[in-house]
Amino acid sequence: MKTTSLTLLTGLALAASAQAGPTPIYSSKGKEIIPPPPEPCLWSWFAGGSVGYIGGDWEEEIYNLHIGAEYKCPTSSCSHSIFLEVGYTEQDETVSIIDPNATAAIIFADHDVSLEVIPITLNYKYECAINSKLNWYIGGGAGVALVDFEIDGPFVDGSESDTVFYAHIFAGLTYDISESFEIFGGARYIFMDEIDDTDEGILDEEIQYELGVRFNF
Repeated sequence: MKTTSLTLLTGLALAASAQAGPTPIYSSKGKEIIPPPPEPCLWSWFAGGSVGYIGGDWEEEIYNLHIGAEYKCPTSSCSHSIFLEVGYTEQDETVSIIDPNATAAIIFADHDVSLEVIPITLNYKYECAINSKLNWYIGGGAGVALVDFEIDGPFVDGSESDTVFYAHIFAGLTYDISESFEIFGGARYIFMDEIDDTDEGILDEEIQYELGVRFNF
């Protein structure tokens, strides 16, 4: 009888233990150790800028400033960023123009021509770590370009403005100097609509090379 009772009690104890779940872990002082919850994914702000060069027919510098936010999870080596960017590039040159009112002879005169382009784009960037300092990124953006054209000379004098579609795709590398400061370098491929009274987009299908810095807050 005693043996049967002991067997029943042992079975009940094992069943209760199984229903209660895994055995908690205790410290050396007898207190249960509860692991900390995982860190949440967070958005963080950043700002930066770059100096670049556009080749092809343009062959001029371009300057960019941007501000945005990065979404990153502690358990992932990749992040997502959305940022607004404003650029500026200009081209100044002197061209010879024929006097449209000349009758007896062809007369040329030099004219100063200035062309300014201000791209404004909303961009997305996907970035992943190569090691603890080095990262690669790809992305793209779209928006508009504000174009101002001026010509000054004895035969032609005036200015025009236009707003056209502007977009780009980009890729490059970043290097983390510290948690709050990084440098980056890369290239962009530009898409740009035609401006008024022309059959070209000025920067369309050009490649931009750049170096820049970014501050993380």
